[in-house]
Amino acid sequence: MNFMDEEVIEMTKHARQKKRLENIENQLLHTDIVQAIKEGQLMIEDEMIEFAESSFYEDQIRMFIPTAFEEMEPELMDIKYPSSRRPDYIYTSESTSINITMKMMEQQIQEEELEDFTHTMMNILRKLQPDADMLDIGIKEVDGRQIGYFDFITKALDSKIYNLMFLFMVGDNVATGSVNCLKSEMPIWQPIAYGMMESISIENKSLDGEGVV
Repeated sequence: MNFMDEEVIEMTKHARQKKRLENIENQLLHTDIVQAIKEGQLMIEDEMIEFAESSFYEDQIRMFIPTAFEEMEPELMDIKYPSSRRPDYIYTSESTSINITMKMMEQQIQEEELEDFTHTMMNILRKLQPDADMLDIGIKEVDGRQIGYFDFITKALDSKIYNLMFLFMVGDNVATGSVNCLKSEMPIWQPIAYGMMESISIENKSLDGEGVV
C-alpha cells in the first residue's frame, strides 16, 4: 500500500466519523435527554446507555449517572486529581476518559448570591487556566431550585478536555459538580452532561436527620 492509499483510507475514516457524529448530534437534538436519563435509558445510534439515580452525602443530593460508571481507583485519582481539594466523589467510565465529580464546598452563601458566585468561580478558573476556552455560563431552574453552570475546554498533555461545572445550594452550603470528557467525545457527552445536571434533586437535611423547614 502506498502513501496515497493510506491518505485516502485516513480521509474516508475521518469523513465516516464526522458523519456518525453529525447523525448522533441530530438524534440527540430530537431526544428529550433529561426524560430519557430519568427513565434510565438513552439511545445513542444503536447503543443503549443505561442510567440510575446515585446518592451523594447521605441522600442530600441525588443525580442520575450511567450505570457502567464506577468510583475511580485511588491510584488514578492521585494522577487525575492530585490536589488536596479533590472532589469527594469521582465516578469514571470504563475508558476513564469521562468523569463525573461532586464536592461540598465550605462557602456559605444565600441562594440569591448563587449567580454572582458562579461568575466568581468562572473568573477564578480563568485566572488558574488562562488558555481555557469558555463556552457558556448561566442559571437553570431544576427541581424548583437554581443551578449555576459554566462549561469550557482546557488543554491537557496531548488532548483537549471538555468540562461542565455546576453549582447549587444544599442548606447554606454550595455544592459543585462536574462532568468532563475528551473534546472528541463532546458532541455526545456535552448534551448528556447537561441532561445529568438537570436530573439533580436536592433534599436539605439537618445532621439529626430532620428536614430543614
